[in-house]
Amino acid sequence: MSQRQLRVAELVQREISLALRQSWTTEAALITITRASISPDLRQMRIGYAVAGDAKASKAARALLKKIRGELRTTVGRTLQMKSSPELIFTPDDITGGVARVQAMLDEMSREDKAKSSEG
Repeated sequence: MSQRQLRVAELVQREISLALRQSWTTEAALITITRASISPDLRQMRIGYAVAGDAKASKAARALLKKIRGELRTTVGRTLQMKSSPELIFTPDDITGGVARVQAMLDEMSREDKAKSSEG
């Protein structure tokens, strides 16, 4: 990915997150924008999001993002000041698997530390 793509993706991620917090405070409270990547031609932007909560919250978040995608694209377009604003494609990120792996590693390290301290 080029430097320009990285800068645009980072800016879009920040702007979408900010717009969600400002304009849809209660509806987007459980949504976290986790990543953004843009196509080489800068026409499509994939936005990863995670939802804290159950399947019902995830379904509500998906519906909200689908409903407000056009407004977010307009907001992003104003910020980027590019010839055309990229199409926004929202994709859910499953962060629970990563969290579980990190927690398992931390638990293992804790057990090892306890075993060492009881030996000494």
